[in-house]
Amino acid sequence: MQRATDDDSIIESRVRAILERVRQGGDEALRAITTEIDGRCPDSLQVSEAEFAEAEALVSDDLKAAIRQAADNISAFHRAQQISTVDVRTMPGVHCRRRVLPIRRVGLYIPGGSAPLFSTILMLALPAQIAGCEEIVLCTPCDRTSGKVNPVVLYTAQLCGVRTIYKLGGAQAVAAMAYGTESIRRVYKIFGPGNRYVTKAKQMVSAQGTAIDMPAGPSEVMVMADATAQPAFVAADFLSQAEHGPDSQSILVCNSQKLAAEVEAEITRQLALLPRADIATRSLENSRIVVFDDVNTMVDFANDYAAEHLIIAMDDAWSVANRITAAGSIFVGHYSPESAGDYASGTNHTLPTMGLATAYSGIGLDSFMHAITYQELTQAGLNALGTTIVQMAEAEGLDAHANAVKVRLSSEDSENSESSEDSSCPLNWVRPNILALKPYSTARDEYKGTIGIYLDANENPFENGYNRYPSTTLKAQVRSTIAQKKGVDPARLFLGNGSDEAIDLLFRIFCRPGVDNVISIAPTYGMYSVCAAINDIEYREVMLDDNFALPVDKLLAAADAQSKLLFVCSPNNPTANAYSREQLITLVQQFPGIVVVDEAYIDFSSVPSMVELIDENPNLIVLQTLSKAYGLAGLRMGLAFAHERIISIFEQVKYPYNIGADTLALAQRLLATDITSQVQTLIAERERVAAALSTLPYVEKVYPSDANFLLVKVEHSRELYEYLIARELIVRDRSRTSGCEGTLRITIGTPEENDRLLAELKNRV
Repeated sequence: MQRATDDDSIIESRVRAILERVRQGGDEALRAITTEIDGRCPDSLQVSEAEFAEAEALVSDDLKAAIRQAADNISAFHRAQQISTVDVRTMPGVHCRRRVLPIRRVGLYIPGGSAPLFSTILMLALPAQIAGCEEIVLCTPCDRTSGKVNPVVLYTAQLCGVRTIYKLGGAQAVAAMAYGTESIRRVYKIFGPGNRYVTKAKQMVSAQGTAIDMPAGPSEVMVMADATAQPAFVAADFLSQAEHGPDSQSILVCNSQKLAAEVEAEITRQLALLPRADIATRSLENSRIVVFDDVNTMVDFANDYAAEHLIIAMDDAWSVANRITAAGSIFVGHYSPESAGDYASGTNHTLPTMGLATAYSGIGLDSFMHAITYQELTQAGLNALGTTIVQMAEAEGLDAHANAVKVRLSSEDSENSESSEDSSCPLNWVRPNILALKPYSTARDEYKGTIGIYLDANENPFENGYNRYPSTTLKAQVRSTIAQKKGVDPARLFLGNGSDEAIDLLFRIFCRPGVDNVISIAPTYGMYSVCAAINDIEYREVMLDDNFALPVDKLLAAADAQSKLLFVCSPNNPTANAYSREQLITLVQQFPGIVVVDEAYIDFSSVPSMVELIDENPNLIVLQTLSKAYGLAGLRMGLAFAHERIISIFEQVKYPYNIGADTLALAQRLLATDITSQVQTLIAERERVAAALSTLPYVEKVYPSDANFLLVKVEHSRELYEYLIARELIVRDRSRTSGCEGTLRITIGTPEENDRLLAELKNRV
């Protein structure tokens, strides 16, 4: 478990002297120290444009291509790490926000000794650029004879957009970036590996107000191997780390004495062939091969050791990898050498050492960013939270903290400044004329059953079973039954004449014709665009990404101050895929208006419903239906779940008696039915039909489905559609839908109906 450590007391005193000289003497001290250590100092500390041009000409085209490929992969992986703003109303009237910003000025240290690490520029400069850092300063030693920086270092730096480079190494370079000099601006955070002097300098300036990437020690690798491992592969991984430096450490953990002996012999053979054999040999003095009886002990040891690099060269490597809780970076399988992560796979190679992987992460995009939190309390919010704050402050003996709340609670304006209504509900998005409406009501609503003669609604008094308008009492009963099944307060549920009524109401309530806009994914359910057209609302479509993935960033980028609604159908129609709760929550938290998640097919999906999140997200509306899982399409009953203030507005704006008496009565009876078995049957049939369709030669793709239908890409889709029509089988032709070219949408029927469909499709072969 022990790492190779040396007494740094002498180094510490030397570094402290260097730091102080640079802090006091600036550029003059830099030049003097560089001359003392290297024997000379370059005429100009900063790399010139001519030196950049010269360096580019010296790098081979093959190496340039390799560096560009690595840069593409590293950029792709780090762009995917973009951090979202968190915007939450923790309680009514209390608004909290966390905004992530780039660090304005960062410094990069790139070693330039026996192995100039130009790959580290990719690992540091690319994330810095992606994060949006305004200034990037790079320090690296130059050649003592020529006074020039390694040409590959310069080429890589300019490829990454870094043009401010200083020919400085060692502790003096760290001091220049931390304190600033006449020619070098100080930075806010320093990144990069280095020798013991550089490491010690970084540690010392971090205690004086300059942030650093992480504490660092000698580089290390652990290889976990079993009988399936190739001894030559393991030995190569062992030595690739050992050649870094004499204090590096390589550990092999395996469960086979035979493999241990074979690897040891292979290390000896390969070591003799290495140009840096002297360094690797000294490193091997710190290295170990450890044999345990079983895999569980190997995993426990790996988690305790917390290696910078962990290679898992074992059978079913992912099952082992998923049990690792401490490592800088994990390399899974026999064909994932540490070199891949060091150079070009895309992950970052600046990682925690010395066992710090138990608590530290490697460099990522977030390393080049910092966060600011905000809070805004309305007077009503402070009134609600004030007692809590005062009690806690006084319990800690901090009376001034308590008084900062008390003086506000006692102000004259606090009692009358706000309505006691829940300010967390997004009523600022509601069209003003809507708020002036009063709910439709009659005396019979007020005197339920106590009065027997109704002469208030122009009804025909002669009994025929349909002479009275539907009972509001029965509607309340149905609403209560559904709310209980869904685990929500009935006040947060609206019953509509199909989901289409709720969709139309959303446009009428929240959008001003000719002014506002709504956003939706595409392709998706057609009623969103239809309702937008009817209500004269601009409709903005954002195409789904490859394989119908949800383009969260593009949806948010499409929004502006007039964007009132965002529709996301999940599982989506016609693509059949569901989106993760995390993606949907991001949209709810960051979209400036109301997010409508249409869950018509949610009963067939493994992704949990968003209904349970409406309490904490007042700008979330969830739509469901009884048409799909319950098999009640003919009833025309849709469900909308939302904040109770929004539901109350729905009730004001809807048409009176929007749901018929027979629909309510039948719904109440059928809701008592357990639909679990029929849902499970449909899911099983969906998988069976999908598997069968995949075997047909003209079927190009069966898309994954979380719904009760399949989207299938086929050759000559229109011809196949007509073929099925001629055989009295109707499916939906979606080939003219943008993004769904060449596809048919096939609803899952009964087992008998599905057998008939499959038989006809096989006959066509």
